[in-house]
Amino acid sequence: MLLRSFKFGLLFLCLQLIEIAPSEEIKDSVVSVNVICSASDKGWVYIALHDNEKTFPKKGNDATYLSKAKISKGQVKAIFKKIPHGDYAVSAFYDENGNGELDYNFLGIPKESAGVSNKYSGFPKWEKSKFEVKPSSLAKIIIDLR
Repeated sequence: MLLRSFKFGLLFLCLQLIEIAPSEEIKDSVVSVNVICSASDKGWVYIALHDNEKTFPKKGNDATYLSKAKISKGQVKAIFKKIPHGDYAVSAFYDENGNGELDYNFLGIPKESAGVSNKYSGFPKWEKSKFEVKPSSLAKIIIDLR
């Protein structure tokens, strides 16, 4: 009788665990960024994944997620993993002179090739460049540096 109760209790516990496991499984979101930089086939591209408009686009070094990638065949790819749900924007630039910064002229216009998410042209704005990262998703972003 005691053995039968133990088996029943163990079976009940196993069924409970089976029900709980799938609902508690959390998969991370991924943001994949492909940057096309046809102007050059050598050098580095800096990519920033911003989670707020305070750093976008000019404070890329202060962005939550950063990547530096060597150009190969006119493009670079960066993968950002374990990204929480929320709004994001991407900024990228080709560092032509190798100083690790996007250089601007006296009017505030970039001297080096730069781009942002959503193929937005003109002065980059958070509202026009942001996109939503949903839970357990893959966001694919393409930026053509100009």
